[in-house]
Amino acid sequence: MRLYRMKFLCSLFLSIPFIGFSQSVFQSKLPCSPTTDCTIYGTVECNGKPLSNVIVSDGYEITKTDKQGRYFLVSQKRNGYVFVTAPGNYAYEVKDALPQLWANLNNSKGIAERHDFRLVKASHKKFAFIALTDIHMANYYDAPQHFRNKDVPVIRNTVNGLLKKHGKKYKVYTINGGDSSYDTYWVTGSYTIRDFPATLKETQYPTPMFNVMGNHDNDPFELAGKDVDFRAEQAYRDALGPTYYSFNIGKIHFVVLDNIIYNNKPGKGFESMGLPGMKDYTVGITPNQMEWLRKDLALQPHDAPLVVCMHDPLFLRKKLSLTEYKHNFDDPSNAKELIRLISTFPETHIIDGHSHRNYTFHCDSLRIIDHNVSSICGNWWRTGFTGYDTYTISRTKKGEKVFHKGHDQINPDGTPSGYYVFNVDGRKITWRYQSLSDPADVQFRAWDMNEVRRYSQNSSDYADFINAYYKRCDYRQLPDNQVWINVWAFDSKWKIRVWEDGKEIPAKLDLLESPEYIYWYNFFMAVDNGRFDSPSYQKVKYGVSFRVQCSSPTSTLRIEATDSFGNKYTKIMTRPQKFDPGR
Repeated sequence: MRLYRMKFLCSLFLSIPFIGFSQSVFQSKLPCSPTTDCTIYGTVECNGKPLSNVIVSDGYEITKTDKQGRYFLVSQKRNGYVFVTAPGNYAYEVKDALPQLWANLNNSKGIAERHDFRLVKASHKKFAFIALTDIHMANYYDAPQHFRNKDVPVIRNTVNGLLKKHGKKYKVYTINGGDSSYDTYWVTGSYTIRDFPATLKETQYPTPMFNVMGNHDNDPFELAGKDVDFRAEQAYRDALGPTYYSFNIGKIHFVVLDNIIYNNKPGKGFESMGLPGMKDYTVGITPNQMEWLRKDLALQPHDAPLVVCMHDPLFLRKKLSLTEYKHNFDDPSNAKELIRLISTFPETHIIDGHSHRNYTFHCDSLRIIDHNVSSICGNWWRTGFTGYDTYTISRTKKGEKVFHKGHDQINPDGTPSGYYVFNVDGRKITWRYQSLSDPADVQFRAWDMNEVRRYSQNSSDYADFINAYYKRCDYRQLPDNQVWINVWAFDSKWKIRVWEDGKEIPAKLDLLESPEYIYWYNFFMAVDNGRFDSPSYQKVKYGVSFRVQCSSPTSTLRIEATDSFGNKYTKIMTRPQKFDPGR
């Protein structure tokens, strides 16, 4: 009874007529009348002057504006919107961080309707874009407070630093890789994807944000059946517009794709949350989207890099390899077709997320670089929730719990929450990772595992944790004099070197569990909340880590990581280095 009541209330809320937050409502004074067969028409202009050769599309059909800035589409209006692909030397008008790149359609498919767009002139020879993902915003775990009070100020500092370096006219954008909401909490958290634009407005997000649809941005009340994938996307389209589209910045062509094909079979997996379905989906590109992509790319010069943005990764890294991978799409032929289309450029960068891990693949034979960006929410904000996982614990001699203030959000692979900063100079693209907790010149953590072992041996709570989760690394049993290094953005183009008291020693790539993630999340959750029966805690999480065998417990290490562009990140580690996860 409770389930159906909640479903009714949520469905009632979601059925309220809605006006898109940042759709274009501009009405041009330029003359334009419909042709005999068109169903969507209008103009594209800048400062009252028509713009020619601007791409306009409904997600199926594509056309270009003529010399009078006019476009005409013979559209079936299947997607319910029309959008414009801004040329590289223009930008969209922006409202509350959202580019006004689309307009919702109002009439039936047989009635012609006019929609105009206005662009602004912009210098894009050099620019930057921030790539972040998996915000998972909802009214739980203090997520809105963290995003407003911690994340956005750090992002703003990054933007201000770029403007200080390059000048006030320098442009900075954001690619949001999806899962802006969390469908599980659409009911219990009273927050849906339609609330996300208000969050951007309230936090005064500092750059224009181009959004990607994630699996958790689907309406969980749209159950399996005809067109369920399309039906479940409606709330997203209402709030953020097209689920797939393109734009240009400078010489770079950007394509945003939706690679989540939603199924949502009926089931009881989320009944306790008031949801009727399993929220299941497959990963791939739908035929209509692939056909649109084929048309879109055919109109682009193939002499500069392409950037493709989607939520679920195209590639998955194989263990203990920085170069071997497998396709992540459910249909391998679908992945191959996408790769065939996007590998015709001199260099293609893929921006994706979903995994809450951080890795980059250089697929040199395909001229593709896949950047899988770790989540900005860490482990769904739980590793930074006030009074919750933000605190680690110890005990007094009497056995009383003592709580210690901990760090910010952290991802399961040990990467602290953050984002990538991509700098573009003409056709050249460079990038770096920016942690929310550390300055830009910090790119790794290193632990003296003698001290991690000592800390773990002195904790009776840790013994209980390992007894319950025996598949996890037992730090109490580690051999002497090891140092573990977790390099957050390490890829096959990076190098790492370590010297012990001036003598270089090998750093071996290995499958290692971040002690910070264990103690900030799994350990605390198990001990403080009595959760010794969670199957997910048994699963081991690995990051890109290196094991170093030292000759002494008191030696000093110099650790040097060099990125793809020759930038060096160095740490002098004086041992023993105390391990205190509550520091």
